[in-house]
Amino acid sequence: MKIKISELFLIFSIALIIGCTSDDSKQRKPSEVQVEKVIDYSNIFKPLDGTWEGEFKIYIDTLGQRKGTPQPKEIDYNLISKPSFKLQSIIKAKHIYKSVTPFYQEGEIIDVITNSDGTEDTIKSNARNLVEDKKLKCFVYKPNETVVHEGEFLRNNTIVWHRSLKNPLKIEYFKETVNDGYYKIIGWGYYGKDDPNLTPRIWFYADYIKTK
Repeated sequence: MKIKISELFLIFSIALIIGCTSDDSKQRKPSEVQVEKVIDYSNIFKPLDGTWEGEFKIYIDTLGQRKGTPQPKEIDYNLISKPSFKLQSIIKAKHIYKSVTPFYQEGEIIDVITNSDGTEDTIKSNARNLVEDKKLKCFVYKPNETVVHEGEFLRNNTIVWHRSLKNPLKIEYFKETVNDGYYKIIGWGYYGKDDPNLTPRIWFYADYIKTK
């Protein structure tokens, strides 16, 4: 089933976040307490500073939703090559980011959507990335909504982002990696009448290069 490109794209944005740790150390002997990994949150947005340009691609799994792993967390960039994934749309994207402080970054997102009749629509949004209570958050101010993502820093310059809204249904999970002038995104989303207890129907992939 096809989706409206303009409606789907207004759902997505770039954001950054940190991980949470549970505290069960009080119930354990000192020798059993694991050393907590300390994350330096200062300048965590710095790798995104600059201008990035590329394509944001939306895929539909032609096998539809089915039993399997719902809302999978183990995903990688090779998933896009699955035979059942059909390219639904391509959005030309430009992201501009500038760190204001070590814990706060401002950005502008410019997306050009090509309609079925060949005409183009340009959507401009503002982004704010910040550290709040040792958590990374991203606010994307779109023309008709504000999108908020949270997540955690993983490893190898990779951050995972997520949000979960029930009404209307908008569940997203994606990983982004910034390395050596390349910026990539891989993830999935559940929207509308999708069943979160089945495999994702919608996937997306972005590949940007640093131009300034």
